[in-house]
Amino acid sequence: MKKIFFAAFLAVGCMLAGNAHAQVGHGGEPLFNHSQAKVQSDPVLMPFLDSQKFIEEDMSRVKGSGPMRIGIQHNCDIDVLENATVVKDNRGTHYLLSLSSEGATFQSLNFDRFELPEGASLFIYDRSGDFVLGSFDGTDVLKDGSFITQAVPGDELFIEYNVPAGSEQGKLHISQLCHGYKDIFHKISSVYDDAESLMKGYHGSAEGSCHINAVCPEGDDWRDQIRSVVAIQINTQYAAFMCSGALVNNTRHDKTPYVLSAYHCQEESSETGAITNFVFYFGYQTNSCNGTSGPYNRSVSGADRVAKYNYNTGSDFCLFRLSRDVPNSFQPYYAGWDRSDVASFSPGIAIHHPGGDYKKLSFPKSIVRGNGNLAKFLIVSWYTGSQNKGTTEQGSSGSPIFNADKRIVGQLFAGYSSCTNPSGGDYYGRVYSSWTGNNTQTGSLQPWLDPENTGVTTLDGLDYNQVGIDVNGEPSYQSLKVYPNPSDGNIRFDVDAMGDANYKVYDVTGRCVKEGRTILTSTTQAVDLRMLPQGTYVLHLYTSSQRYSSTIIIK
Repeated sequence: MKKIFFAAFLAVGCMLAGNAHAQVGHGGEPLFNHSQAKVQSDPVLMPFLDSQKFIEEDMSRVKGSGPMRIGIQHNCDIDVLENATVVKDNRGTHYLLSLSSEGATFQSLNFDRFELPEGASLFIYDRSGDFVLGSFDGTDVLKDGSFITQAVPGDELFIEYNVPAGSEQGKLHISQLCHGYKDIFHKISSVYDDAESLMKGYHGSAEGSCHINAVCPEGDDWRDQIRSVVAIQINTQYAAFMCSGALVNNTRHDKTPYVLSAYHCQEESSETGAITNFVFYFGYQTNSCNGTSGPYNRSVSGADRVAKYNYNTGSDFCLFRLSRDVPNSFQPYYAGWDRSDVASFSPGIAIHHPGGDYKKLSFPKSIVRGNGNLAKFLIVSWYTGSQNKGTTEQGSSGSPIFNADKRIVGQLFAGYSSCTNPSGGDYYGRVYSSWTGNNTQTGSLQPWLDPENTGVTTLDGLDYNQVGIDVNGEPSYQSLKVYPNPSDGNIRFDVDAMGDANYKVYDVTGRCVKEGRTILTSTTQAVDLRMLPQGTYVLHLYTSSQRYSSTIIIK
């Protein structure tokens, strides 16, 4: 909601993907990426969208008077197997399909049916073949049976679906294709150069150039916290948008993938239509301090909104739980937090994605508690003149503000600041106010970030390669790889341990719903939870030397 103070709209933007492999795939290389079969595949053409029309519409809007629209959705009815070119050889059957939306700067896909047999693989790539998503397999399906891709650059993408000989075909159906009409990394349009200068900054689509690239020396004391901040792509019924957020720690130190952002980043309206899915981008930042390119190819698709509290009566927060654990290859950091009820905090740093841009840093002058109607918010002011080191913009919404102790104390709601108006203040929903929220399970942070009800007011962050320490000084939980996940409850896990082990399963309220004992051998590492109803659970496994934890989904 950044830029219009307390107005009810979705202040978000969309984002483009990058070079090399992206999203959480299983490795491998496509077979037909650079082959003649790819060139001969006739594309399925999307209805024409006038990108320049949408740009002109955006230019006619008062700054901040509506969502930062950046992509338009095509509603589709595309059966991949029925429309694809089919190639058969001794390896199996290969389905090749290209999709084209004329003039698009990027495309992304929503599969509403994603049923891949064992051994089948899916790749998605651009025309150059330099950008490849995948491989994906049947384990990547989300709990509602769908699958989401991050954005693929250009106006044509290629789908390669490989099925082993003797296997069933499976089912792949596309219900939505996003046509990106703004290229936030290069030019908005070759025609609207004036529009480009007004809508973009020095890098990406940030309007101002006062923000500092995250890799610059000014961030050297904040390298861990920088790794916690993500860009969030929000796909809706009609368009696509973006917000910022942060991966956060909880008192179990079990690396449950919670992301804190803003309520208005997931709010549905007549303009957005129903939200269909989310994509979370990690490590989206430039390669160098003055660089104009960098990685934006690490993403996790899908999430549940486990808790939220609106801006009319609350602190404008939303807590997401990602559909899967964040891979260690992303080097994630689970940020700490401070829920203290104090009049002010010693200022630390704001880390955000202004306008869908690469990750930026801004340094506040003060962080003080609001009064009266603003009691649920922190008021953040910025340095002015030659002392200024950044502010915030649309797209920064939901991003964290850290105090000097390197803990999150709020997430961005709204404000007046900009690089041209650094004296304008910003408003962040207080972690203190969000902690109890509206005193419900789905309207407060406490049940999720302090599931054991320890009562702590501050919590330090946790690195991806650390074993956390709980409040009693005991070693915390290591991440446990569980498969398949989601499953019917009959699960296996991969742990370097032998012998007796105990386990406990907790539901989303923190209640232990099952516990038992299993024997770990080199060939058998499994538990049967099929008696539990569908839902999301946390599994704790206890061996003689270590404790393990994983979030599991039973469908």
